[in-house]
Amino acid sequence: MPRSSTEILSSSRREIARGRPRAALRELEAARNELLVGSDAAGLAEALELARGVLTLAPVDTKARERLLAALERDIATLPPSTPAETGEQAPVQATASYSAPRYVPYAGASTEQILAPARAEIERGRIARALRELEKARRKLLTRSDLAGLGELIELARRLPLSKSRHEQSRLRLLDAAQQNVRYLDRRRAIDAGEKWSDPFAAGAVKTKLPSLPPMTRREIAVAAAIVCVIVGVVAAWAFADKAPQRVAHAIKCPTGEQGSPSWSPDGTRIAFAKNGDCGTQIMVVSLKDNRLSTVTSRYGVLPNWSPDGQMILYRSSKGFSLVAAGGGESVLLRPDDGDMGASWSPDGTRIAFVHGLEADPGDEGFSSTLYTMKPNGSGERRLLGHACNPRTPTWAPNGDYLVFACDDGIFDLPSKGGSLRALVEGNFGVSPISVSVAPQGTAIAFGWVGVELYSLTKAGDPKVLVKIQGWADATIDVAWSPDGRMLAFSITGSGADDGLYVVDRDGSHRRLLTRL
Repeated sequence: MPRSSTEILSSSRREIARGRPRAALRELEAARNELLVGSDAAGLAEALELARGVLTLAPVDTKARERLLAALERDIATLPPSTPAETGEQAPVQATASYSAPRYVPYAGASTEQILAPARAEIERGRIARALRELEKARRKLLTRSDLAGLGELIELARRLPLSKSRHEQSRLRLLDAAQQNVRYLDRRRAIDAGEKWSDPFAAGAVKTKLPSLPPMTRREIAVAAAIVCVIVGVVAAWAFADKAPQRVAHAIKCPTGEQGSPSWSPDGTRIAFAKNGDCGTQIMVVSLKDNRLSTVTSRYGVLPNWSPDGQMILYRSSKGFSLVAAGGGESVLLRPDDGDMGASWSPDGTRIAFVHGLEADPGDEGFSSTLYTMKPNGSGERRLLGHACNPRTPTWAPNGDYLVFACDDGIFDLPSKGGSLRALVEGNFGVSPISVSVAPQGTAIAFGWVGVELYSLTKAGDPKVLVKIQGWADATIDVAWSPDGRMLAFSITGSGADDGLYVVDRDGSHRRLLTRL
């Protein structure tokens, strides 16, 4: 069944809302081609209005937008208007070259105060992590509607936030930097349109400290100072080359630590693989559900394990990329070099592996950009399925192997495993959080970690159900995994404090049991 214009243009709207004009223009060009195939004149008119609302500053983007506008106007003029018989809907406004629908203005119905209200509420409650997330959401909305005054108010709110944790300070600095870049972008574009000279509105805020001048030194004083410097350098060098120093440095390089947790069940449901800090940094371990006995599988760094369908191997992310190790332990084999920080998963039949490669964020944007691929179990046959349209997290497979399910910046989606169109399953603004998703073996529900362990039915309409509420969830990472028989869920908590650990719980949220602390 052909997709509706709303579905076709959803990716374009998403990129416009994020303030990424180049990506939005690429998505609009792809949408134009699909709408042309379906002879959807009304959809092309909608795409035209979206293209007119794309804010561009770089000359190359402005030229690309002008080419796209000209092409869309030409397409609309050559196509007949859609009729009710063709679409099964009410007759749209006739699409012609002079078509003039209301200009698309995102969030036009909300005032600046309404957009900032959720952030203000979280600040009043003293929940700083949530306040920072709400401010980031507000920043994107205000950028989308070119609200310079609103962005200025947001910057003042962010500057006045009372912070107590270093990670909150880092998040605020990223938010302030992004908001200031947005203000520069919009203000410069306004100045260019008005033919005015533009100056950086934040240049005056940079305080320049003048270093005091030193009095002139005699030759003797210079010689004494040089001797003191040589002695200091000699002492530091002697300490660095002492017997124990190289061992400490080598151990730190060879045994790094990473995110613990990320449970993965063995196919027989008797053991769970996960990441835990061990003798050499963060390593892949296996815990028995019978007696909670732990065994270490990898000798070096490993995170994000995924058990093979035949139960023989564990796929994980090593310090060099995606690696394989026998389920009982042994030497690891590098399957594919990769410098990202996301995971991979086997298809149910074991013939393909889906993985995500993380990239640096776009300039001025917070977080990351990521791309979804599949490959053969030997690391060859790479196939790119999804670009940066939604920044996919570590994927999981539907039980029949036909679809991949994963979280994005603004929800949980599925995608045909051989390529196709995204379909939204759960709406939610996850920002840059590493949301973990798992599909029930029966294919009737998905579980994911957000405010806790949440369950969403794929057969009944409604909101996700929170099975296990996690205290301190705003600062925590919660990973989930269904048992092979679908009766239980394993989940890990890290970053919440006292509750950090690996647990199992029944499908209905009862009989929670701690397997090991993290």
